Amino acid sequence: MPSRWHEDCRLCLPSFREGLRTEWLPDAFGAADLLAALSVGRFLASPADVPALITRTPPHRFTVPVGERTREVPLLPPPVNAALHVLTERALRGHRPHPCVHNATRTDWRYRAAYRARSESLTALASDGPRRLLQHLDIENFGPAVRWGVLLGAPWMTDELAHSLRTVHRHTGQCLVHGASWSTRLGSALLAPVDDVVARQAGDSWARWSDGWHVAVRDAHEGERVRQAVTEALTPLGLRLSERKTVLLAPAAVTGGVAANVAGPADEVWRLATLHDDVRRYRYALVRVAPAPDISTALPALVRGRPALLPRAAHYLDGAATTPEGARAFTELLRWASEEGPGHGRNTPFRCGRLLVLAARHPRPRATGPGTRPGPMPRLPPAAPARAGGTRGRDGARSWGGRRSTSPGTRLDGARSVGRGQPAADRHLSMSRLAGPLPGLPPRAPGSRPVPDDRTPRP
Repeated sequence: MPSRWHEDCRLCLPSFREGLRTEWLPDAFGAADLLAALSVGRFLASPADVPALITRTPPHRFTVPVGERTREVPLLPPPVNAALHVLTERALRGHRPHPCVHNATRTDWRYRAAYRARSESLTALASDGPRRLLQHLDIENFGPAVRWGVLLGAPWMTDELAHSLRTVHRHTGQCLVHGASWSTRLGSALLAPVDDVVARQAGDSWARWSDGWHVAVRDAHEGERVRQAVTEALTPLGLRLSERKTVLLAPAAVTGGVAANVAGPADEVWRLATLHDDVRRYRYALVRVAPAPDISTALPALVRGRPALLPRAAHYLDGAATTPEGARAFTELLRWASEEGPGHGRNTPFRCGRLLVLAARHPRPRATGPGTRPGPMPRLPPAAPARAGGTRGRDGARSWGGRRSTSPGTRLDGARSVGRGQPAADRHLSMSRLAGPLPGLPPRAPGSRPVPDDRTPRP
């Protein structure tokens, strides 16, 4: 009879699959083996196996673009993230966030729907009668600033989760790892006491996304009172507000900014994005617009200027790779991604990780001259053996924590093949094997959808 742990693994499968869309480093396997192991309860024998899994697959430091800046984050292999995801959902089973909190509220939350609901809430707050100003409050360096003792003292913390998080903290120096779905859930739940303080100050006239609140106030005096109350509530948590981001906003700054609706026909949104150099419109259009020669031609320069758009550019190129302009854009971006020089090396894994998975999905296109057909892509290095995230036996089965998982569609050489036995829900995630890493790339961590989204707010 399946244990409660195995049942929880299956229950968390949809939300973990959703989280794979925003993995920092994509993988040619698309986590198909991992998803199959979760679906049949052959991932790990019990929660007690999680700390050992973390120890066997230590994280790598990884530089990622965040807005106009870069941030170095620990990169945990997807099997570790999957285990922590399940442990987190078990711990938060009884946690009920305030209705004004919009992100990471429950196991089955969806980014796009939650972001849209938050935008609608902010628009309503900005036109709420006498309360026409919005006090924005944002925590300074939330995530890395969370202390171990504070997280351990949360009312929903469990022994099994604490044991595993202690191992993560020992390897990364952080309690919460930026970008991981389980970390987002824990961070949001940790701020529940502050939400209670905001609710006492403003009732339901506020909204929170991640570590940022927008509170409707009548005037600057009321905004200052809310700021002081939140500052006092954060002190026991060892956190403080960002002086730069904590500001009083006029309604137009909200409705024309974070709450602005940029939706529309994708080609028109792209035109407006290029006209106004609007990042939010670029993000919206790139994952929706049909391949077009002018867009493909403009893409390399756009991504060089705004590296955070690379994941969405890869999404666009997934549909444009068979066109001459798309193939040329890919070649230019791959050349940019592997550039050498001061400061370039630390950005290589993020850039090449996106593009090499695209190459695995489309092994034939390459840049060609005007009026010619795309030819074969230049030969890539031989496929690297499977590494972090489990080991494979001679029969191609992958194992985690000593448990073997033979997922359907696994060939004897360890590559994925799409066959009759493979679960339909996972079939779209499978693909060819990824070529070996470029010099300077960390060992590949299996785990995300082939063309993931980025981490910046999406309409």
